[in-house]
Amino acid sequence: MKRLVYILLISLALFALAACGAKSEKPARAFFDAIENNDFAAARKHTTEQGQQLLEMLESFAENMSEEQKTEMKKTRYKILKTVEEEDSAIVTFEKWNTDSPDEKNIHELKMKKIDGTWKVDLAKEDLDK
Repeated sequence: MKRLVYILLISLALFALAACGAKSEKPARAFFDAIENNDFAAARKHTTEQGQQLLEMLESFAENMSEEQKTEMKKTRYKILKTVEEEDSAIVTFEKWNTDSPDEKNIHELKMKKIDGTWKVDLAKEDLDK
C-alpha cells in the first residue's frame, strides 16, 4: 500500500512538472514544424501581423524556387533549447542546422509576443537574415 502511494505521488509530481513548461514554447515548436515542411500557411497562424506579411513574401520567393532548392530548404531543422518569458514577451533560444551537416549547429533567438492571450512569433525583417 505504501508503495502504491509513493508511485502515485511521484506520478503526480511528474505530471505537474510537465505542465509547468513555458506556454510560448508550443506555438514556437508549431512554427518551426511548419517552416521545416515549407507550410507557410500553417506558419502564418503562429505569427504576428508583421510576421505574416514577411512569410507571404518568403512564400512567393519559394514558389519560384527549383525543386532542388525546395528540397534543400526542407533539410533545415530546429531544436528549442530554452524559453524565457517575461510578461507578454518571450525569447526562445534554438539551434538550427542542416540535415546534411548535423554537427554544424547555430544558435539563434526567436522573439515571441502575447497578443490577446495567445503567444505569437514576432518576426521582423532583420530576423530573415538569421
